[in-house]
Amino acid sequence: MASRTTVAMVVLAILTAGCGPRTEPRPSDSQASERASASSAVIPQDTAFKGTIAPVQRTRSLLPYAARPVLRAVRADRGGGPSPSYDRVVFEFTGDSVPGYRVQYTTGPVQRCGSGDRVSVAGTGRLLVRFEPAQAHDEQGNPTPSLAARHSAPGLTAVREITLICDFEGQVEWVLGVAAQAAYRVSELTGPARVVLDVSW
Repeated sequence: MASRTTVAMVVLAILTAGCGPRTEPRPSDSQASERASASSAVIPQDTAFKGTIAPVQRTRSLLPYAARPVLRAVRADRGGGPSPSYDRVVFEFTGDSVPGYRVQYTTGPVQRCGSGDRVSVAGTGRLLVRFEPAQAHDEQGNPTPSLAARHSAPGLTAVREITLICDFEGQVEWVLGVAAQAAYRVSELTGPARVVLDVSW
């Protein structure tokens, strides 16, 4: 009888041990480090400048009796980020949206639209930026941007000089003197309405 009781107690102990909670083996320090590195790894982003040297155009038309967008500011600076590879020119407009635009390199002479006078800018490349329908003056005829801001020589790596060459009959045009004919890209921003032109170097 005693032997049967002993056998029963041994079997019960084995079954109880098999049904208890299981514990995972603790990983080694090296395994824990590998898991932490994998979970915190940052996927590298493609930061290469993607642009074109071909013309970029976007056409827009106004609703009847709608006011033309007014160019009110132009700014040029080096591109953002820890290691920029481009210069940025920002054209800021009144209203909620930007006008149509065409951006292209030219190898021919650059002229003012009213007088026909030739315009020379620094650099070996000339990038034309035309907005339509748009204007660079207010309803009273005051220039916007101001006369002083219609020409600048920011002295950047790519963008050497910026000059307004046309503000006539719904067209506004600028010429950018750039160091060389390099890739560029165009984007639009809101609040306020802006056309952003990045020129690589």
